[in-house]
Amino acid sequence: MKKLLYILAVLFVVTVIAIIVIISKLGTIVKTAVNKAGPSITQTTFVLKDADISPFSGKGTLKELTIGNPKGWTTEHSFFLKEISIDLEPKSITADHVVINSILIDNPEIICEVSGLNTNLQDLLKNIQQSTGGSNQTAQPAETKTETKPESSAQPEAKPAQETKMEIKSFRLVNVTIKVAGAGNVYTVTIPDLVMNDLGTKEGGLTGKELAVVIVKEISTRAAKAALESAAKKGLFDKAGESLRGLLGGKK
Repeated sequence: MKKLLYILAVLFVVTVIAIIVIISKLGTIVKTAVNKAGPSITQTTFVLKDADISPFSGKGTLKELTIGNPKGWTTEHSFFLKEISIDLEPKSITADHVVINSILIDNPEIICEVSGLNTNLQDLLKNIQQSTGGSNQTAQPAETKTETKPESSAQPEAKPAQETKMEIKSFRLVNVTIKVAGAGNVYTVTIPDLVMNDLGTKEGGLTGKELAVVIVKEISTRAAKAALESAAKKGLFDKAGESLRGLLGGKK
């Protein structure tokens, strides 16, 4: 009996240690997952330097996230987010529906590069939108072959894995600096704090790609408007200013 109790005690201790190790590596797991999924969503370089999240409180930080430019753009990146504060609902971390209480991004660096009637942010948004489109079409055979397998040997089609849905109760982007580059001009503008609430709540959750579309679209629109207003005040309505005006549907 004592031997059995000893074995059970050892198994319990080993299990606890395993859980602690997994929990301690949660930040590493998040970092790896982000760096793997990011490029497939943005079709650009996407590098998160570090992540530290507590599975008990759900609070943590993502550090130094750099999102590169789509092909054809020359500035060093589109976004550099030095620190992202995040607050998750702990019970939802391992569920199919993750509840994010808040995301705070303070003092991000955004580069809006202008060329013609387009910007790097618009192309980034297009990339993200393309990644959400259901372009997986089943290829049709070129010709029908006479040889067929017996129905009994046909394998059922595997169902695609269900993507995790998320909702963000509060998303805040504060102290935003935007560097506008185009037609030989480079200048810095600021935009009001961006606050978005209950993202995905009404829909019962959104995928990471869908949330990216919503957020990047809002940021890119605000960035372009701020650049347009600044260009007008500075008397910089040369090629860069006119491009931004046309991009936003304004009159020349």
